[in-house]
Amino acid sequence: MNVQTEQLGELHEKITITIDPADYQPSYNKALKDLAKKANFKGFRPGHVPMGMVKKLYGDQALAEELNKLVNEAIDKQLKSENKQLLGDPLPAEDEPVTINQNEAKEYVFQYEVGIQPEVELGLSASDSFTWYKIPASDEDIQQEVSRLRKKYGKREEVDTAADEDVVYVHLQELDAEGENALHVHSFYNREMLTEAGLEMLGSVAKDFKGTCEDIFALFKGEKEQVAKNVLQVKDADASSIDAIQPRFEIAVERIVRLMPAETDAAFFEAASGEYGEVSDMESLEANIRSAIEHYNNEMTRGRLDNDIYKALIDATQITLPEQFLEKWYAKNRANNEEDEASAEEKEPLDVFLKRLKESLIFSHVQKNHEISANQEEVIQEAITHTRASYGQLGEEFVRYIVENNIKDRSFVESMHDRVLQNKFLDIIRGKVNIVDEAITLEAFQNLQKATTNVE
Repeated sequence: MNVQTEQLGELHEKITITIDPADYQPSYNKALKDLAKKANFKGFRPGHVPMGMVKKLYGDQALAEELNKLVNEAIDKQLKSENKQLLGDPLPAEDEPVTINQNEAKEYVFQYEVGIQPEVELGLSASDSFTWYKIPASDEDIQQEVSRLRKKYGKREEVDTAADEDVVYVHLQELDAEGENALHVHSFYNREMLTEAGLEMLGSVAKDFKGTCEDIFALFKGEKEQVAKNVLQVKDADASSIDAIQPRFEIAVERIVRLMPAETDAAFFEAASGEYGEVSDMESLEANIRSAIEHYNNEMTRGRLDNDIYKALIDATQITLPEQFLEKWYAKNRANNEEDEASAEEKEPLDVFLKRLKESLIFSHVQKNHEISANQEEVIQEAITHTRASYGQLGEEFVRYIVENNIKDRSFVESMHDRVLQNKFLDIIRGKVNIVDEAITLEAFQNLQKATTNVE
């Protein structure tokens, strides 16, 4: 078997493989014998089908398969000997396919165009500086979180007069409806639900309040349908049932409940420890809250840092691609998928494909040189971290429940696997550049983000 290489352009070659009968005959004969053993034809015992019949039915196909194996082995061996790797799949260099004829012991010549993977040298180094914006936790942020915790672990008590954030429980009685058709319901509201008219009448009521309103729908925010469902407790409310409601109602306050913030005692700090680690006093709680807020802020601003570094990496890393070959390869793959509607919708322009290919080569270079991989434990931990970001406020048990269900979904697992690899990739790239911390307020950072988005 003879293999010759012709340079068509940078990283673009034509490989010619000449295969003599002596090269393919032994493997071809063996393939026929294997087929004869497996062949099952009516009138013949398995394994006793005449070779002539096997050759007649399967000969050309078997020969084509053996020649294809030899071609692939030859291309692979040739490239390995030159320490090269394919970029894409080999493309037949001839328009007409080679004619296979089992009855003629002849020489076969195959020609393929191949693209060669380029060498990659990252375009960033320690001389390149990037800013990691640091947003400190403000005293106001910390006190707001302390207040939230005190409310969360506080107790509800009845009070005499309604104020902000109190929940008022009332009995609502429709006055102008007849007899049993009159609507009456036990309901509740808070000041956020009231219109200006509602605040004037019900905003600061006492627990013994009883009064009449001319239009119940005017007291509460929202469309009539919302008020009917949320305040009057009307199930399956529609236009006709809402129009049938007489708006004049008697309102009687039954009780007023206020959330009393927890005392900052040992029981409170024990409860808060479940969210912020072991704390025993206000000083340690505020310190842990500050640390948690700043960690969250760092993760948020690191997203911008990583984006800046990644863009610079792609722009600064010069990669030579065999564009002439890739244009042919890309066109052939588009043509092969022309009848596939789903593929047609997903087609991307050539320049976008080349950009994505460049990014893939950079990632593969870093992955290979730094042996980046993701094991099962890392994938599960990433799934927990990812889920906690969305559902953490609902508790760790709920987070674990979501993860245990999602981990059964192959696409979810693959997504988490990719996230682990991506995070490791970014860790490595960050380690190659100079990162400068810069303090900034949250408002200033948000404005910076908006300005960047508008520019892009």
